[in-house]
Amino acid sequence: MARKQLVQRSRNSFTRLARFFNQLMREQLMCGPVTVQQCYTLEALVDGPKTMNELAAEVALHQSTLTRVVEKLEKQNLVQRRRLAHNQRSVEVQITEAGKQTYKLLDKASSQMISDLLDHISRERQVTIVEAMEEVAELLNPGNEAFQKLLKGCRCNIQEKR
Repeated sequence: MARKQLVQRSRNSFTRLARFFNQLMREQLMCGPVTVQQCYTLEALVDGPKTMNELAAEVALHQSTLTRVVEKLEKQNLVQRRRLAHNQRSVEVQITEAGKQTYKLLDKASSQMISDLLDHISRERQVTIVEAMEEVAELLNPGNEAFQKLLKGCRCNIQEKR
């Protein structure tokens, strides 16, 4: 397969995968107490507290958007915020026990959803697909140097017409 065709198929697959997975997550969470962004935020906090800057980087949200997400989670008693003693400008966010319980239920539901999807693929292909997704996920990790290079500059070269 030619490189150009491979790139086009990859781009189309990434787009469809992201769109369909987000749709599945929205549908899955519709009956629950949180949005997809709130779910990702809880997931990022399960292993321990994070500053707002660390959290924003992990969930790939702008500070202002994350602040609104965290405020809503705090109103539901799923997270709590506190200013750090050594740096009053820095805010740390921590998941509460209620947040951990909520996340545990959401994690169970989304794991079942993924399991149901994998049931439609042979076991051998499942392993290959998961390994490929892990490799791509690592490339798309904001902490990855290759990802940071991709973020630099506009590639579309579309000029505004005046």
